[in-house]
Amino acid sequence: MSALLRVEMIVLALVFITIVFVTVNKRSLQMRYSLIWLLISFAMIVIAFFPQLIMWLSDVVQIQTPSNFLYLLAVFALLMIAFSHTVNLSKQSEKIKRLTQMVSIEKYLQEEKSVQLQEESK
Repeated sequence: MSALLRVEMIVLALVFITIVFVTVNKRSLQMRYSLIWLLISFAMIVIAFFPQLIMWLSDVVQIQTPSNFLYLLAVFALLMIAFSHTVNLSKQSEKIKRLTQMVSIEKYLQEEKSVQLQEESK
């Protein structure tokens, strides 16, 4: 891994860490979601400082070039993030459905109560 690539990885990771902290401070990103992005950024820094680690891991899993192994790790990480967001979206969809049903029932009961009060007052 060239020195220029290592420097670029460190700079990119530091910029990304800064972006994550800014979005968390603005409350645009929840802390639990920021942790995965911070973990990825710190992993980039570790790989930049210790490129022999990625070379060793690519040899262990018998992938010819370390760059291919890095791409594989990146794709796997993004797939896991996408799956996590899909699960979260499904849960939120169910919660929204239940809340909509509850609001509809409450509105119906209030209208019924209002109609009964009007009939009683006549």
